[in-house]
Amino acid sequence: MDCMQAPTDLRAQLRSLTINKDQRPAATSKPAPSATAGSVRSGARSGKRLLILGGIGIGALLIWYIAPGAATLGLGGGSSSAAEVRLITVTSRGAADVPPVFTAAGKIVSDHKVSVSTKVSGQIVELRFEQGDRVKKGQVIARIEDVNYRAMRDQAAAHLEKSRAALAYQQVNFDRVARLHESSDAPDIEYVDAKRAAEEARAQVAADEAALAFAEKALRDCEVVTPIEGVILERSVEVGDFVAAEGGRGAIANAQFAVIADMTALRVEVDISELDIARIRQDMPCVITPDAYKDRRYDGHVMWIDPGANYSKATVQAKVRIDNPDDFLRVEGAAQVAFFNDKPQTDSASSAQAIWVPRSACKVEADGRGATVFLVEGGVLRATRVTTGRISGAQIEITSGLKVGQRIAADGVDKLADGQKLAPASP
Repeated sequence: MDCMQAPTDLRAQLRSLTINKDQRPAATSKPAPSATAGSVRSGARSGKRLLILGGIGIGALLIWYIAPGAATLGLGGGSSSAAEVRLITVTSRGAADVPPVFTAAGKIVSDHKVSVSTKVSGQIVELRFEQGDRVKKGQVIARIEDVNYRAMRDQAAAHLEKSRAALAYQQVNFDRVARLHESSDAPDIEYVDAKRAAEEARAQVAADEAALAFAEKALRDCEVVTPIEGVILERSVEVGDFVAAEGGRGAIANAQFAVIADMTALRVEVDISELDIARIRQDMPCVITPDAYKDRRYDGHVMWIDPGANYSKATVQAKVRIDNPDDFLRVEGAAQVAFFNDKPQTDSASSAQAIWVPRSACKVEADGRGATVFLVEGGVLRATRVTTGRISGAQIEITSGLKVGQRIAADGVDKLADGQKLAPASP
């Protein structure tokens, strides 16, 4: 408390010593000379010297008290006061350096993920894949024992040959009876019987052809092939396992051999807080960074926003399409998604050299079309008008008025004035 009162008492004493030049002493008659005049003049001179010395001491004390604050806050106002502000150097920044609106974590998912299962029953005799392998569409990844299926194919082929021979005989017989019937040498009943026999033989051939096709298809299905191109995420069978097609018994019914994901169509599923969902929109540009490879960046955009919400989590799901996937991405892997107001990747030369500064460095005009920044020139702050562009988070784009390498005040611009000097930097 004594320390706080000392400056107040000191200022009060200084005010008491202030000389009012407008107030002059009243005129008095000169006293008559006396013997004590010399001593009086000597005492007056001594009092003046003491008063001068006291004033010098108090002034020195005052300067010592307020000098430390003068370097930071400045004395007085206007352009003559010194200002200590944080300065930044203007640099060009690529569009990818634009700060995002916000970021969120998500999971990488494939649009097309399928399970490969057997179509026939039997014992697995060969597997030609491992987890993580990249496969082509139609590639053979496993074989099931096909001895029985080959026998059924051969049997169906033999039945077809027999039925074709029967059809040939019945067709010749029908042609003979038909000629006799035309000349009235064969009764109608014989003609009808011959025609029916030929038609039955023809139908049997068709049935045996279908049976052969079925047997051949079952034989081909002994080779398990991939339905799509992609990467094998899971392998769930081993050589020697007995598997069964759907409806089979006594085996692994409709056994799943593998799970394959199409790696050309990937997305990131992100749960976004309800507080942030209003900040994203359909087709909003994004940058995806997988947790496994933090030095890699992928372009993306918002492809879908869930119209509903998760009440218990207070989140809304959004799906972000990865526009340029490659082999480094992993399905079910974690990734960070940065959402931007404008596309962060561009081939535009002007955008590649864009200047972005903190919004705190700009005194934005009322119409929002321009702003004032304080440029450092020779230790003096100069108010400079600039043209602003896009806004992203705490950053604002400067389209004209600033050059790379210039130094500007980073914040506190509302308290600065044109022509104000910079305070000496603190050691």
